[in-house]
Amino acid sequence: MGAMVTVVGKLTRGTPGSVAVLPISEPSNRLARFVLQPWRCLWRGRGFRPDIVHFHDAEMLIILPVARFFWRRAKFVYDVHEDFANLMLIRDWIPRTLKPLVRRLTDACEQSLARLAHGIVAVTPPLARKFPHSHKVAALNFPTRDFLERASESARPGSQRTYDLVHLGTLNRRRAAFLAESLQEMERRRPGFRSLVVGTTSEIVEFLRTQVPPTCEVLGPISHAEVAPILGDAKVGIDVHPWLQPHLEPALAVKICEYMACGTNVVASSMPVLEEILSLEGERIPGIATIQGGTPKDYADATIQLLSAIEAGNDAGPRLQRFAQERLNWQEQANGIGKLYRSLLEMPCVT
Repeated sequence: MGAMVTVVGKLTRGTPGSVAVLPISEPSNRLARFVLQPWRCLWRGRGFRPDIVHFHDAEMLIILPVARFFWRRAKFVYDVHEDFANLMLIRDWIPRTLKPLVRRLTDACEQSLARLAHGIVAVTPPLARKFPHSHKVAALNFPTRDFLERASESARPGSQRTYDLVHLGTLNRRRAAFLAESLQEMERRRPGFRSLVVGTTSEIVEFLRTQVPPTCEVLGPISHAEVAPILGDAKVGIDVHPWLQPHLEPALAVKICEYMACGTNVVASSMPVLEEILSLEGERIPGIATIQGGTPKDYADATIQLLSAIEAGNDAGPRLQRFAQERLNWQEQANGIGKLYRSLLEMPCVT
């Protein structure tokens, strides 16, 4: 939009291009991340006089009172990309008996400090509704124009794709075990079933290699530029969240949007935001199976049913791709953030 943009933070990969990046050092431990990193960011950007300060991660809220005093004419936007309070219920490093108390304290602190922000950007509508601000927008992490272009270029006809199934992204051990059981069931019913699990941590990679069928490939992290060609070579993409915990109620698995953008059929755990997005079409989109909770057998049943449709010449991949291009593109979401910025800049300054 013609704005001059500077990022203060950690650059993990790639090059910043036209956006200036002021790097900060890596935190040495979790305590340093939550206690020291926000202040390092504030100090690193002290020489700027911004119109808008858009900050990510709930721990950054701790500096907001000082930042508002420091940059009196700036407008502050809090970017909410997770249900941070309910995430405390699944953190392994918090003692089980303390988790409910930590969740309540985290929620109270987040809500109190967020009131000092002028606007809210949230990754889903339910997350945006958690905050009482009049200036807020939901900007879902849909595929970018570049990704959609790569997806169109690399997507192969469904019947010619190498992999029957792909799982993209991180997994904790519990979900990894569930996925492995599902793959074992698929292999039992369709000998030679080819699958790929890609993008998870080295610890989970090692765990999965002892659990999945021999025809399943397991790979670690990849660059985002490699995602579209991989998904474009798989018939079905899977997402497993069979236990709908509180932090998942307002969440959306971005991988599902990327599957559709690549013309990959989808088997996914049902979640409220996903069902809301799918309802945009006005009718049930073929090529997508959503499962409430379910067992590994349920995910195997849905996958095999989609594979049978593809083999019978009823591949819904092209329609899924059109739906993603028309409905699930990032540009529309970015425009919503731009409108929020403009509305904030029109607000009177309070000094």
